[in-house]
Amino acid sequence: MSRYILILFLLSHLACIGQTSENDAKEILIEKILAEPTPQEIQEILTYHRRKELAPQEVTFHDSTLLSNGNTLYILSHKVEGNTHYGAVIVPGNGGSKKLPVVIFATGGDGIHKEFDIGLDFNHTAAQFPSYMGKGLDQQFIVAIPSFRGQRLIINDKKYQSGGKVEDAFNGATTDAIAFLNVTLQAFPRSDESRIAIYGGSRGGTVALLASARDPRVKRAVVACAPTGMKALYLLYPGQFSLLFFNDLFAGKITESEARRKFISSSPLYFVHALPRVKLHHDTGDPFLQKSSWSV
Repeated sequence: MSRYILILFLLSHLACIGQTSENDAKEILIEKILAEPTPQEIQEILTYHRRKELAPQEVTFHDSTLLSNGNTLYILSHKVEGNTHYGAVIVPGNGGSKKLPVVIFATGGDGIHKEFDIGLDFNHTAAQFPSYMGKGLDQQFIVAIPSFRGQRLIINDKKYQSGGKVEDAFNGATTDAIAFLNVTLQAFPRSDESRIAIYGGSRGGTVALLASARDPRVKRAVVACAPTGMKALYLLYPGQFSLLFFNDLFAGKITESEARRKFISSSPLYFVHALPRVKLHHDTGDPFLQKSSWSV
């Protein structure tokens, strides 16, 4: 009996050693991916994103809703990187032909929540975005509201499911935002391409920073409580960060170099030098705000 107990003990010990070695290997790989990028890496990735082809594809109007302020909200779909993607555009109802600035509203999220309800997130008055900035401003620009990949866009009792992986919540979502901006500019002739801004909070703020660095047409960004460095985010939430960045790597679905590109691409602090004028809103000691070593 004691012999069997000894054998079981040894097998259990060996299994623990194997598990520890596997965990150590993963940690080493994570450290390599999270290593500080070189200026050359950063510039190569920025150039890659700026050259990405995101022209409107298969644009379809699905619905329209008259809002209480007289503006009209349209639901559109298009193709992004092979996925069907939905978004909303709010156009002033003043009937004029004058060109209007475009504001992109980038929604929050964390790679887990799969729904974006326009009515709840905007609380109705915010569908007249940004009514809180002053009376009448909702008649002075067009608002583009992309849902992001993997999200279900909800307006009233209607639901529109965007394709793709919801956990691609930063890099992929930025691609979606820029692609939907292109759809808005093409579909609504009153859009003024020379006056484009983007607003976002939390994940949406990160997307706002990334999009305004990647797309020189975006002249202003207003950002609230946005994670600016994915390494800092990993240290705060390693479990969720693994979902967003490392699960596909450990499953063999992406390579180490692809995981590193995704990490760098999702960290706005590496692209500070490429940003337009930005207004940041952060509380004192905000753990999501990581300082950049780049000079502005």
